[in-house]
Amino acid sequence: MKLLNAKRIILLGFIVISLFISGCSGEAFRYDPGIPGKISGLTAKQGDGLVSLSWSTPGNAYTATSYNVYYVAATDTDQITKKNSTKINVDRGSCVVTGLTNNVPYYFMVTGVNRNGESEVSVQVVETPTSKHQADLTGTWYFHTLVSGPTAKWERGTISIDADGAVSFTEFLDSDHYNPVDDTSTATTPPSDVTMRMQTDTSLTLSGTGAWAGFHGIMGSRKNMLLATWTYSVDGSKAITIFQKKRDTDDYDIRDVSGTGNQNPYYPELAGNGPTRYAYHALNSGGSLEWEYSNARVGQQAQFWYPPVSSLFPKGVGSIKDIIYWDYSTPSYKMAAMYDLMWKVTCFGVQPDGLTKEYDSFAYDNSVDRRDAKRNVIFTGRMTDDKTVIVGVSTKKEVKTGDIKNQFYLRVLQFNFKPTDQALPTYTLGDLAGAYDFCKIGAAKDSGGVSRASWAYGKLKITAAGVAAFPVYIDSNAATSNNDSFTFAYYPDTGSESHTWTTFANFVSSDTGAADAKSRYYDSNGQPYFSFYTWWNQTSSLIPMSTKYYNEHATLSYNGDLVVLTRTDSFGHSLIIGLK
Repeated sequence: MKLLNAKRIILLGFIVISLFISGCSGEAFRYDPGIPGKISGLTAKQGDGLVSLSWSTPGNAYTATSYNVYYVAATDTDQITKKNSTKINVDRGSCVVTGLTNNVPYYFMVTGVNRNGESEVSVQVVETPTSKHQADLTGTWYFHTLVSGPTAKWERGTISIDADGAVSFTEFLDSDHYNPVDDTSTATTPPSDVTMRMQTDTSLTLSGTGAWAGFHGIMGSRKNMLLATWTYSVDGSKAITIFQKKRDTDDYDIRDVSGTGNQNPYYPELAGNGPTRYAYHALNSGGSLEWEYSNARVGQQAQFWYPPVSSLFPKGVGSIKDIIYWDYSTPSYKMAAMYDLMWKVTCFGVQPDGLTKEYDSFAYDNSVDRRDAKRNVIFTGRMTDDKTVIVGVSTKKEVKTGDIKNQFYLRVLQFNFKPTDQALPTYTLGDLAGAYDFCKIGAAKDSGGVSRASWAYGKLKITAAGVAAFPVYIDSNAATSNNDSFTFAYYPDTGSESHTWTTFANFVSSDTGAADAKSRYYDSNGQPYFSFYTWWNQTSSLIPMSTKYYNEHATLSYNGDLVVLTRTDSFGHSLIIGLK
């Protein structure tokens, strides 16, 4: 009996050692979550020829690496099944189904997919896409405005639009009454007697004694964002305004932007996708005129911290996560990828109502050592209802030749994927292609050093080959056409993690005009320049680039309907925003 037990023990030990060796010599052991759980919380919102879908990932549904979206017209059936519907596979936790017929109801359902199979189908939902109309304006909208020209400034606030188009400003703040010491802005008298109407061509106009002069607005097909250009009546300065529809529920959280590091902190059995990546574009007016572009990542390593309820967080507890920037670019310099970890670390704070602030300080775990973030707010903005874009404005000090001047800027941040996504989305020029309604604003100075500005609006068309043109164009300089054309090429920015982002870029070419001649970016030997900023001694240095510098730099939103572009052209330094 003892001999038999000894043999059993030896055999068991041999099996254990064999499994250990096979595990070390093959792939590392990974937790197998099985088939994804059932998707719940499926919601649908109608748009013009489209329906936007979003869903929750409860239980083990978050283990899905992609999702199957099924849809069918209600004219063909009263129940959706896998057999009678069209299926599309997406690698992200929301979807915009396009190419639908307006005024026709559609059924939708979603399943989660991974290597083990497909989940049980979700409940079906029904939604009817409709064309844009006046009723789509009804509701609460947040707005952010940049004024460029002699009267450079920013404005932000909240408006409410009733069924008749009457606009009420429930909050109105501007840079003239902003206190950067504690990031507060004293409310000022807002415009009154303003009505917004949608015209037969779906463009938007303002009327009334308080209307912004020369206002021309557009609505995106998803009906959750408006863009507008107008003229500041005091001295002819030019302005661009972005409106964002308020989300139905105040359920924003730092988890909407925080990454998952090397391991998903919310579901520890899963490997994390790393930090959440995003890109931002900004246009600066005031003391220094330029555009900015940068890639960034948020939430790789830092801990959350929860500052107390205060004037800084008037509607509840805010949470902070860290941000690291790289590939920072302006018209005069570009950061080297190898210096991305030496750039800067900032933090996000997100309130339940979507108010988002970025802080130019690190959030320490120890509350005693924590810096006073109130004195280090970089910008204040709002997150969109789908939690994939943040629009904000702010003021910063520009110090040159001993003079301190205010620099005002509008910034648009686009997230590349959501923290709950288990697969990194991939992009091609085909995703960028399409027709966009656009608004544009430029910032420049004349030969006498006086700030001047221009705006434009119309249609931006991008082909599958990346060729961009403006088939419809109107600007504040009385131009009704624009022959400007440039070609985008996919720019696989690898940063320091060997990942690629939603970045499309056009290399400098001879057709960009004298303001962007190659001599600005290339030395006498044909070697392109760029510079990097060293935060420890606050200096910048020109060094040769290994790749060409680009003039046009565009990024595509998570849902593929918003493109943001910064460039230098006849307007000076320009920001172009397009909505499908």
